[in-house]
Amino acid sequence: MAKGRDAHQAHQAALADLGRNLSRRARSRCELCGDREGLRPVEVDGGPEDPIEDWALLACPRCRSAMEGKLGDASALRFLEEAMWAELRPAQIAAVRILRVVDMPWSIAALEGLYLDPEVEALLN
Repeated sequence: MAKGRDAHQAHQAALADLGRNLSRRARSRCELCGDREGLRPVEVDGGPEDPIEDWALLACPRCRSAMEGKLGDASALRFLEEAMWAELRPAQIAAVRILRVVDMPWSIAALEGLYLDPEVEALLN
C-alpha cells in the first residue's frame, strides 16, 4: 500500500513540476477559459504515464471540475466553443471531451461545426 501512495505522490510532484512551464506557456491564465484564479496543472487523459507538458494544461477550479465530469451550470461553459479551436492539443482535447458531455443545443451545434485533425480525433476516442 505504501508503494502505491509513494508512486502517486511522485506522480503528483512531477505534475506540479510542470507548473512553472505551463504557467509561462499560458501566461498565468486557465488554458480553457482564461481565468486567473486557483490555477493548477492538470493532465489530460490519454497521454503517457508520466506527466509531460504536451499532455497537461493549466486549469482553474471550474475547468478542472468540468474535466472530471462535474459540469454544474452548463451555460457557464460556453467559453468551450472557442477553446475547442485551440492550437494547444491538450486544451482542444479537454474542450471537445467536455462539450461531448454537455447536452445543450449550443454545444451540439458547436461540435457539428468542428473539424478535427484525424490525429486529434483518434486521441479523443
